Order: sequence, then C-alpha cells, then structure tokens
Amino acid sequence: MSKILEYSSRILKCPICGGDLRLRHNMLKCIKCGRNYPIKNGIIDLLPRGLVFGNDCKWMEFYDRSALSYFILFHKIIPMFTLGTEGRVRRRWVELLQIGKGDVVLDVATGTGKNIPYLVEKVGAEGLVFGVDISMNMLRYAAKMYGKLGNVILIRANASYLPFRDECFDAVIHVGGINTFEEKELAIREMFRVVKRNAKVVIVDEGLDPKLRRSILGKLLLKINALYASAPPLKELKELTSSIHVEWGLIPSKVIPIWPYYLIIAKK
Repeated sequence: MSKILEYSSRILKCPICGGDLRLRHNMLKCIKCGRNYPIKNGIIDLLPRGLVFGNDCKWMEFYDRSALSYFILFHKIIPMFTLGTEGRVRRRWVELLQIGKGDVVLDVATGTGKNIPYLVEKVGAEGLVFGVDISMNMLRYAAKMYGKLGNVILIRANASYLPFRDECFDAVIHVGGINTFEEKELAIREMFRVVKRNAKVVIVDEGLDPKLRRSILGKLLLKINALYASAPPLKELKELTSSIHVEWGLIPSKVIPIWPYYLIIAKK
C-alpha cells in the first residue's frame, strides 16, 4: 500500500494551491502551501473546509447521514430485486470505457464503491482504481468492502475540484450525482481535464427517456422521483468534445423499473 500511496502522491495535487504532495507518515503534505491532508482507515482526505459549496453541502450531509441505508439498499436489496440485472448493467458501463490490464481509472462519486469490483476486474492486479466521493461515511463503506484489494485508492474530494494532475487517467466513469452537482459544468470539465487524450468518459445518472414520459409508467416514475425528469448535460459536453453518444435505459426489478437512466459515452 505504501508504494501505491507513493505513486498516488505523484499524480495528486493540493486542491487549494495545486502544489505537489509528499507522503509523510499518515498524511500527504503540500510542499507549496504547507497544508496537511490526513490518511485514515485507507482514505485520503483531500476535501478541506471551504471547498464545498451550495447544493453540494446539502448532499454531502445527506449521504453522510444515510450511508448505512444506502449501503444496504445498493449492496443488499437492489441486487436481490433486480435479479442481478443491476450488476450486469454496471459491468456494461465499465466495458464501455475500453480499459485493460494495467490501466489507471477514476470513479467519480464512487459512493460505497458499487463500480469498483467491475473496474478492478478490467485493470487487473497491475492496474489502479481511484475512487473519489464527497461523503466520508460513504467512502468508509467502500473501504470496508474493497480497501483490502491492494490496488484501490479512496479519496474524499469535491468532483468539481479534482485533486489530480492533467491527463493522468486512462478512463473516467461517473455514475449518479451529476444531476444535483452545484457546479455541474466545472465537474464535467474536471473529468475531461484528468483523462488522457482519446480516452473515454462515461457519465450515468437518473433520467427517463423523453419518449416514455407521457406513458402511464413514465408518469408514475416521475411522481416517484422528480430527478427522473433530468436531462443529460449535453450543452456542457459539447463545449469539450464532438464525440458524444447518448443512450436511455431502465434497470428492471420484480415490481417496476427502479432506475431509469441516461448514459453518455464521450471521447476526449
């Protein structure tokens, strides 16, 4: 793990001043501004006070409060109710990244780490998976589940101020969150900044196919969750790339589809 942390310190940067970080015992120290960032229970905390704004504060507090419920829902209940479909859908999202053994990939808003096993499967023991989230409690569950794999690095950080050097990842994936980000455009720009040229960025979040919104099922889903009315952030993406593909999907369950989503595959 110390070798991985040493490597991490070479691609990480201070989220405040952009300075280089050096590993010092159980922390990373910025050699430019002198700030210290603790490493505790396998999680690097690169989210200083003052770097969370507006709506992000509300959602950070929400996920810190509800991390246990979220973990039970996504790791226990949903896999059962979807009869494994949710896992197969996530595996496909990861396959769209076109990553291979030895690659270094970033999972933005990793939460409790639902994408991590599929990413590790692709990059192998010689690759690395970085998971970033704004909620420390969500990351703690991810650490319990996947922290011992040896090639997973979990970081508390704001997706709109990613603490990484330019073009250091072979792919970036983001599942769930962009609809409610306080600084959506900046977060998307950050994903493109840290990914290598010609690499893939996959973005997924709640969104019901416009063709279904007037149907009985569509109206029911929109009543269940207003976020299902969200549209993919195409305007922000078109400022960064012309290579954009959009799909709409539904994850089925034993009762009704539980998660209508949009899927964006973009190339830097």
